[in-house]
Amino acid sequence: MKREKSNYMIQSVSHALDVLEELCKAAGEVGVTELSKRLKLHKNNVFRLLATLELRGYVDQNKDTEDYRLGVKALQLGQSYITQSTLVGRATPILRELSDAIGETVSLAVLQAGQVQFPISIESKRPVKAAPRIAVSFPAKLNAAGRLLTAQLSDVALTEVLAGNTVQDAAIRSQLNELRSTGQIIDRGAIEADVVSISKVVRGPNGDVVGAIEVLVPQYRAKIDSLGPRIDEAAIVLSTALGASKSTLTTSLEKEVSTITPTQPATTPPTGAPTNPNQPTARIAK
Repeated sequence: MKREKSNYMIQSVSHALDVLEELCKAAGEVGVTELSKRLKLHKNNVFRLLATLELRGYVDQNKDTEDYRLGVKALQLGQSYITQSTLVGRATPILRELSDAIGETVSLAVLQAGQVQFPISIESKRPVKAAPRIAVSFPAKLNAAGRLLTAQLSDVALTEVLAGNTVQDAAIRSQLNELRSTGQIIDRGAIEADVVSISKVVRGPNGDVVGAIEVLVPQYRAKIDSLGPRIDEAAIVLSTALGASKSTLTTSLEKEVSTITPTQPATTPPTGAPTNPNQPTARIAK
């Protein structure tokens, strides 16, 4: 019987990655004492991890304050991911074209270990816009695109993910059939104040969901009827570019038409979850 990969985890490596992730979330430099508190690790362990990471170029130390920040090697890793990822490479020109066509902020969302990540985010050129998803990640259950992608997990994986019975878990369960059959979600300001979020799944070679296209629009100018078809088209173009068969995409569209009407898209319930204050909202660019 094949063992779970978690059985092979090396604790010291995991802790080193925890340090990098904490520095990534920080607004500025962080000291050893603060890092040890945040990570619940002994100060000596944190210092040794930082020393190793500094020698390898993944963190830098401010010699005046003795606090730490990410090093240039961290940037190199991120750039290498963008260069090596087929999904990112195929998606970038398609999402840029979509953003130019509709004049709104467009991102690629992917699900990773309960977090929704945005490796690509094309910012709207309009003066009033939704902020782009640059170098951010959110708990998937607190983000519309994250809920959509969570719903696409296998039944076994989904049962484990929704075991907490939180308000967010209940919201996903109540929408599950719609989210799976339509492959889309529309959130009208319930999760992100003043922003309409429209997301559509993207499929890979075997028809498996590999991510989602997310469009963020200030509520006052959100016209779902005109935006929806353009987002659907971009999702089909990207899925085809990634190797999804036409039969798979056609089947998905047929399910969507038979399950839901254009005036009743899968929508996050207005009170399905509390607003996350850290999520981007409509703003005026300066």
